[in-house]
Parts: sequence; structure tokens; C-alpha cells
Amino acid sequence: MPKLLRFIIWHLSTGFALGAVTTLVIAFRYPHALGHDGAIEPIALLLQIYAFGASFALGCLGTALMGKIE
Repeated sequence: MPKLLRFIIWHLSTGFALGAVTTLVIAFRYPHALGHDGAIEPIALLLQIYAFGASFALGCLGTALMGKIE
């Protein structure tokens, strides 16, 4: 696998994993912060994991790219 693809896949997946863990921690410790009214709805939680994961993935990739440029 070329180095660029490995770099992109590694940082996107690492960022997504960090975002997913962050969402799960927030959802289980403070469910009202994400709009859950007592019971956590699975579809809502999956959409929130996707939203946090995508944001963290792009942030992680962008930060890694800026670190490589220097």
C-alpha cells in the first residue's frame, strides 16, 4: 500500500475512533447533553457517533498533515 494511502487511512480511522469514544463517554455519563431523555435511542446514538467521528477524523487528518508540512 502506498505511503500516502496508509497515512490517510490511519489518521482518518484514528480520528473516527476518538470521536466515537468521545460520543459514547458523553452519552453514558451525561445523556441529557446529547438530547437523550433517560433512555438512549440506538439510531440517535449511531447518528451522533457518525457526526462526532467524521469531525474528529477530518480534524485528526488535518492536524497530521500540518505536522508533516513543517
